[in-house]
Amino acid sequence: MKRILLFAIAFVFLLQASAFAENKIGVFSMRGVMTECDYGKAVAAQLKAKFEPMEQELQREAESIKKLEDELKNQDLALKLDAKQDKQREYRRKARDYQDSVVAYRQKRQAEEQRLGQPVVEKVVKVMTEYSKKNNFTLVFEMGTGGVSYVGDGVDITQNLINELNAMKKAGK
Repeated sequence: MKRILLFAIAFVFLLQASAFAENKIGVFSMRGVMTECDYGKAVAAQLKAKFEPMEQELQREAESIKKLEDELKNQDLALKLDAKQDKQREYRRKARDYQDSVVAYRQKRQAEEQRLGQPVVEKVVKVMTEYSKKNNFTLVFEMGTGGVSYVGDGVDITQNLINELNAMKKAGK
């Protein structure tokens, strides 16, 4: 009985000691890390090279539709009924094709961002975990999730993670 009581008292003291231990909390911005680190910049450059021609083509299509819409408005009274209906059908067809193209573009871009970005996210998580362990953080939050509404000085470790990732890239890892 004395052993159990002694064990319970020791256990209570151990729990209290850990409760008074210093807790170190950090936050980081995944978006900030992804856009500012060298890995993220490389992904952004790849995406731009791949999707810029598509964006320009979509822009040309949008301008063509706008021009056709303006023609319809300006020539509304001058056109015969058949010609007017033909122009309206052409406008609707082009507008529908444009919308389909935009949806397809967004889906392709999102899939490519996911494919290219996933390895970078994994690197960020690995570096964040190692950095947190090395610097004795008890808890690290990602600012984009979970209701982080205030961050005091010295708590944001985003730039530190960017520096670690850039050093890792320069080292060829």
